[in-house]
Amino acid sequence: MNDTRRLAPGTHVAGFVIDGPLDAGGSGTVYRARREGRPFALKLLALEDPRVAREMEALRRQRHPNVVGFQGWGMWPDAAPRFQVLALELVEGLTLEDWAREQNPSALTLVHQVLLPLVLLLADVHGSGVVHRDVKERNVLVRHKDGQPVLVDFGAACHADARRLTPRLPPGTPEYRSPEVLRHAREWTGEPFSPGPPEDLWALGVTLYWLLTRELPFGDRYGPLTQRILNHTPPAPHALNLRVPPALGEVCQRLLEKDPRARYPDAPALAQALSEAWSHADRSWNLPLFEPPPAPAPAPGGSALHWKRGPWGAALVLALGVFCLTPRPEWSERHPPREEGSRQEVALPGLTGEVLPRAEPRTSPGEDTDMKTPSKTRAVAKAALLAGAACVAPGCASVKFNPPPPPEECPPGARETHLRFGLTEPGKGVYTHNVEFVRLREKPVVVEEGPIEVSTFASWCELVDNTRLIGRLFFTREKIYGRFTQARLDDGEVVPICMELAHARADDGAIGIPLPKGARPHRATLDNFQAVHVVDRFGGDFR
Repeated sequence: MNDTRRLAPGTHVAGFVIDGPLDAGGSGTVYRARREGRPFALKLLALEDPRVAREMEALRRQRHPNVVGFQGWGMWPDAAPRFQVLALELVEGLTLEDWAREQNPSALTLVHQVLLPLVLLLADVHGSGVVHRDVKERNVLVRHKDGQPVLVDFGAACHADARRLTPRLPPGTPEYRSPEVLRHAREWTGEPFSPGPPEDLWALGVTLYWLLTRELPFGDRYGPLTQRILNHTPPAPHALNLRVPPALGEVCQRLLEKDPRARYPDAPALAQALSEAWSHADRSWNLPLFEPPPAPAPAPGGSALHWKRGPWGAALVLALGVFCLTPRPEWSERHPPREEGSRQEVALPGLTGEVLPRAEPRTSPGEDTDMKTPSKTRAVAKAALLAGAACVAPGCASVKFNPPPPPEECPPGARETHLRFGLTEPGKGVYTHNVEFVRLREKPVVVEEGPIEVSTFASWCELVDNTRLIGRLFFTREKIYGRFTQARLDDGEVVPICMELAHARADDGAIGIPLPKGARPHRATLDNFQAVHVVDRFGGDFR
């Protein structure tokens, strides 16, 4: 397959003209091509590759507008064929990875625009009897035209009637493989692994974890990946990134349960869970998931250098007076606009091989599968979108007070931080200290539910004045709770902590501060001067 990567622009392949490469991977090489003025994505695979027929059948079964369209197939070269050629729809958009880095979306935008439509799309794919088996950020394109997610690359896909080709370890990306796949490979007795929707939902959980934290939950293939997938429980996304709403982090955690029975049973159930979490969203859901980058420093001479990039996107490098932009992957950026009209396969004159006919209208999968039927998917989709729509209008999610946050363990390493700075030294520790919401302000301040930073007032044991404490505020009908899990030291180091908000004048040792009169469910005016208390566990008693 390596020689396909040397195809130069202008090369004629099975009646198409190559414009340039788009992507290359284990399932083939993809080119941007054109035929009679129409754009295509052309996928070249080895002639003897047995996966080609399975990929074509998986694509033929799809009728969802957000699955990359299959147009036909042929062989090339004509005289002595060495490759099978798949003609695919060409989609203009960014990969989900690049879109997330550039847009830095809020949790609300991520769920509404991408995650919920993607889950409903997977429900439709599973309803056709197909398992994708390679769900990840790189295989989802966010279409420029409408912002919708499009699922691409069915090279690893399988369906109930397909012959098993890799009995021990099925195809896929190592970082996204489920524990049950790895356990089957370890305990292999000669029987092939039977794929199902749980594998796609696990991979979606890995994808969501990365979107929320910019970290893979189990590391990459260069570490003890298999051991970590089988035995390691990653930190909750909302523990690593305080901007992640806990309800969304908990959905992600359930997707990554080791036992498939503890996860969501299918994509429609996941869609319902996402809609439920979304319908109770507070204002913190509207914050960007990551801290926006600082504004660029003025260029020499007093003029500012204006440029635009995503907070995690390609960096602008100034070296020896030359500006360099790291190019984005071509597959993610150079897809021509989507063709309007039906998504049926088209017979292209002159193709080497027979063009596959249009599939018949989809029927329910056979009784030997556990995939849900399209009718149920449509019903869940409607219910999910209606539930989510209730939360689109400004302020619509602020009509209810939340219950008190449940007890929770401290972040790993918090106790060591407390000992390091003498905050809990036996007989000497000072467990409570004063903090300010706004530095050196005497007037009351307005605070909102969600992520928060406060600063220490004066030195606290070995912690210097103005140390930043990072956490989250929770509003209930009676109190405002604050849980702080990180401290940013004066040298920039960030360390784990475990502290609760307390009223500065409270003497009963209770956590939280009374909700002032006139406060709204997500917004209140408080004295700027409050206090925090070191705890061994969130939601427990003070020392």
